[in-house]
Amino acid sequence: MHAHKFDADHIRIREVFAALGGIMYSTTDLLRFNPSAQQKAEARMLRAFAEFMMLDGWGQVPYREPGESTLQAPRVRKGTEAMDYIIAELNAAIPDLPDAPKTKANKNAARVLLMKCYLNKGMIANRAAPTFAVADMSQVITLADQVIGSGSYSFRPVYFDAFAPNNGTIGTENIWTQENIG
Repeated sequence: MHAHKFDADHIRIREVFAALGGIMYSTTDLLRFNPSAQQKAEARMLRAFAEFMMLDGWGQVPYREPGESTLQAPRVRKGTEAMDYIIAELNAAIPDLPDAPKTKANKNAARVLLMKCYLNKGMIANRAAPTFAVADMSQVITLADQVIGSGSYSFRPVYFDAFAPNNGTIGTENIWTQENIG
């Protein structure tokens, strides 16, 4: 895997692609059932996360609108079009996302993902010779200031707390974690 010597039939590649597609389908499907503003924002943030990962890994993002038939082939967004869509989705979702808990889609998790989008925007637009716009880098700084300024995060004296089974409770460094149910 680290040497990038695999083809499209590699089981882990297929599994990741399928998992991301499942997230995109589930979150898009939820949007057709009149969710609350927070539920809609959470779905849009999770879908944006999956789309970002899909764009980063495969350079394109298949998509459907809520309620659209799965019998038809999905449309595809590539490059800058896909990145611009992801950025717009995150910006639309942030106001209705909760501040916490860190085990759910939340404002700061969306801000960090938005930072990654702005940091990678130039590379997505031109992988051979990326350029990075000053306005995009300014957005990264603004978003980082918002996350840091929230006062929600600090370094723990025990480094491995960030990886503990209950890291969502005891960890103060993590911005977005998976809930561990034990």
